[in-house]
Amino acid sequence: MQPNPGAEDEIARFTRFIDEFHALLLEENRRMRESAAPPDEALLEKKKALLPELDRRLARLKVLADEAAGGSPVSPDRRRAVKEARNRLLQILMLDRENERLLLKNSLPPKIRQAYAKVAPGQVARAYGQPPPGTQPPSPPA
Repeated sequence: MQPNPGAEDEIARFTRFIDEFHALLLEENRRMRESAAPPDEALLEKKKALLPELDRRLARLKVLADEAAGGSPVSPDRRRAVKEARNRLLQILMLDRENERLLLKNSLPPKIRQAYAKVAPGQVARAYGQPPPGTQPPSPPA
């Protein structure tokens, strides 16, 4: 017998909600990658509207996860569902972090952005007058 028979439905609703939130962050990421511009206001407002709901659902998931981790009898399906929800949350956090980096990168002035551009392989070695790794040094003149 489970202590909370409606928990599986609640976890399923939470999973659908975070899938929707993940899709929103993916859309934000795609737009910033394609246009190199910050996301538009409509997308930000939608994200801002979902955040209080996310907080509320996270608090409820914590209660359900504590039940699943505690000594109460909980089905393996419920434990697996809680674990999958947590994994999806980690994906959301990583994606949000990437979106923040894109936003910062795209908001830099062009001169500074160019100064922090990716370095080509061997460029550092050439700057110090050494041959790039994996190449033969020039032979001394005979």
